[in-house]
Formats: sequence, C-alpha cells, structure tokens
Amino acid sequence: MKLLLLLSLLISSFIQADVVKPALVEVSFFKDKTVEISIDLSLEAAMARIGTQYKNTTDAPSAAQYDELRALEKGELLKRFNDFESEFSNDFIFKVNNKPQVLTLSHAKIDIVGYKKRPRKTILTYRAQLNEWPETLSWQYAKVYGDSALRWQMYKKDQYNWSQWQWLRDGNPSSLINIDHPQPLSTPQRFYQFMSIGFDHVIPLGWDHILFIVGMALSSLLWRRLLLLVSTFTLAHTLTLGLAMIGVIEVSARIVEPLIAFSIAYVAIENLLPNQSIKRKSVIVFLFGLVHGLGFASMLKEFEMAPDSLATTLIGFNVGVELAQVLIVSGVVAALLILNKLKLNYRQLAVIPASILIALIGIWWGFERLIG
Repeated sequence: MKLLLLLSLLISSFIQADVVKPALVEVSFFKDKTVEISIDLSLEAAMARIGTQYKNTTDAPSAAQYDELRALEKGELLKRFNDFESEFSNDFIFKVNNKPQVLTLSHAKIDIVGYKKRPRKTILTYRAQLNEWPETLSWQYAKVYGDSALRWQMYKKDQYNWSQWQWLRDGNPSSLINIDHPQPLSTPQRFYQFMSIGFDHVIPLGWDHILFIVGMALSSLLWRRLLLLVSTFTLAHTLTLGLAMIGVIEVSARIVEPLIAFSIAYVAIENLLPNQSIKRKSVIVFLFGLVHGLGFASMLKEFEMAPDSLATTLIGFNVGVELAQVLIVSGVVAALLILNKLKLNYRQLAVIPASILIALIGIWWGFERLIG
C-alpha cells in the first residue's frame, strides 16, 4: 500500500499539468536590412513566468495564474499580453554585429483555447530595421523561461535556407554566429543534440511514455520476455516515426493522443490477467508502438530538419529515447528484484497496485482527450 500511495502522489501532480515547451526562435534577414524574429512559445507560461526548469506547470508557484490565462479566449489573452509585452521584450537580448537591437512587435498569432491537454501555441513576430548589413548575430532568452532553440536564415523567396537548430539550455546565450560564414553543426554534434532531445522527451517530460514503459516492465522478471517487448516496441515506434518524418503517413493528434492513453491502460490491465500470453502482448505492444511513434513525430516535426540532416536527427533522437527506456525498465526491474530477494510477494505489493493505478490514469486520460 505504501508503494501505491507513493506512486499515486507522484503521478497525480502531473495529471492536470501542461509541459512547458522550449521556445522556438527563428531569425530571418531580408535584403532591405530588416530582420524578423518569430518566437513560437507557450504565451501563458511566459506571462506566468513559468519556464522549462519546471517539469510541468503545476510545479510552479504561479500555476493558478497559468490556468487562468490558459482558459482565456485568444482576444482577451492578447489584451493581457499587450500590457505585459514591454516586460517580455526586455527579457531577451538580440544582437546583430555585437549591437543590441530594438525590436518592435509586429504580429501576435494566438491559437484558440482548443485542446487543454496541450499547451496553446502562440507565435510572436518582432521586427527591426538594421543600420548596417548583418555579419554576426547572437540571442539570449531570459533564464526565467528556461530552454530555447534558435535558427536563422538569409531570406530568399521559395528557398529553404534555414541553419541548423542551436539548442540553448537554461537561458544561456547562443554562440556568436557568423552570418557570412556560418559554422554548421558537425554530424557528431547534431547526433548528440537530438539524442539529448530524445532522452528529455521521455525523462522527465514524457509521462505518457514513462507510464507505458513502466506498465510493460511490470509484466515480467524474465529478461527474455522484457527484451522481446522492449525490442518490439522500439521497432514499431521507430518505423512510424521515420515514415511520419518523411511525410508518408500523417494522423491527427486528436486521434493519436487518446490512443496513446488507452494503450497505457491496456498494457497495465494485461498485468492483472492470470494467464498472460507473450505472443498476444507482443502483437499489442507492436501496434501501440506504431501509435507512440506518431506521437514522437508530432513533436520532432516542429524542428523542420533539412533533408541532409534527417537521418542523423532520427538516429540521435531514437538513441536518446532508447536510453531513457532502458533506464526506466532497469529501475522497475531493480525494485521488483529487491522485493523478491526480501521474500516478499512483489506481485501483490507492487505489480497489481501499480498496474491498477496506471490503468485508471490511462483510461482517465483517454476519455479526457476524446472530449477535450
């Protein structure tokens, strides 16, 4: 019962929460020496001063303010932001040729209230007129907002000229970027970058994925069975992730997200059955892995990688995901082995209570996402 209570307290704090996504910052330079900065962010989180250093919005002292802002219609939210905008624009530093630039908000695109299990998307567009041709640039987001990702382009109509993404942790400044002779990320650097993103997307940000892997790991202490299940799941989500990233398949998040939640519930319910079939479970895990791969793709597509870096990106991301999965499975198995070594009934003490709790959460999330 203590394990059930602990798991309940740990997970309940995330059920109502939104994950704060890093801001995606795109800088475009034009021939007339104007510059445009597009910031894709969770505006409510920024206004409530909630950054990516919080695992979810309910961890922040201003969680109530975030929830209030999240419920506003887009017109009312824009009015609130207009009062906050001068404070917000002072929270980032944009330099061209080592000189801070004065930016003016030219447009704010705020989505409808929409699906409340996902942060609402806002795109803020700032512009500035440069006095000289740009040679270098640098960007720094305030530490209060946490992580951001930066890329830039010399704009040419109908051409894809974006640089590689530069991932900036905890408000750290970007490097001084030479616009005339940019230093692209090497293949090892890009691989490591997206490996880190893949790991972070599971631990600590991916509670859907964590609960699915925990439910799967609770099914057996036989390493061959666990290896089969984890390998089957990995193969499936890698397949759909790759196909989705190259545009072969595309499924709406309104379908994918409820299916992911119900997959969590099903895997946990399987643990409660007296006679489990490893063949049946492997087939089910494979099918659900296909769905989870589509969920990964919806996040990774936001980075819009260039074709020549797609393979490195996918491999790095998948390696990060697999490292996180191995860590989760190892933790669950270690806990069960300790109980078993103490000659305690680990199934009664841990597997059954945890599976019931995970199944209930999965069912709750599933119906919430269907009607959300």
